[in-house]
Amino acid sequence: MTTAARKLLGLVSQKALSLRGLPARLIRADVAPGEFSDNWSQIPLHFRLAILVLAPLYGAYCYLTATKESIGRLMKTEDLASSEEIIRGETAPKFDEALLTRRDAKVIAAIDSLADAAQPPAMVGIMYGAAHMKAVTATLMGKYKYQVDKAEWLTVFNYDTD
Repeated sequence: MTTAARKLLGLVSQKALSLRGLPARLIRADVAPGEFSDNWSQIPLHFRLAILVLAPLYGAYCYLTATKESIGRLMKTEDLASSEEIIRGETAPKFDEALLTRRDAKVIAAIDSLADAAQPPAMVGIMYGAAHMKAVTATLMGKYKYQVDKAEWLTVFNYDTD
């Protein structure tokens, strides 16, 4: 999206999160590029080709027609799987496995490693894509019986046109 389009929608570009000064070590809990390539190659060829052809067309469509509301609807995530997610998982299981399941397994393994440590850290921050937070939340609240103690609301989109 160009600067002019961002200004028209009232959006700003996301700045890289500065990790300097955080009192913790950084654990990269994601698949390596080679692992992703292996996972991607497991997706049927016709599905990969469709993504390669349709993604730029869809991107152009979104660029020309996007509103804050439409972007918000596309980016929202819920605790429970949506009907679209369930259907996608049934019709394209290798796609879900490559983009979600195997990556979820990496972050869950990192959480397990921290929880099983002789002296688990007192505080852990998990920075991962929103689609992966379902697996993180299920692990923390299910397997480890964590409970929400405090929550902070972060407004990503404000639809007011003041």
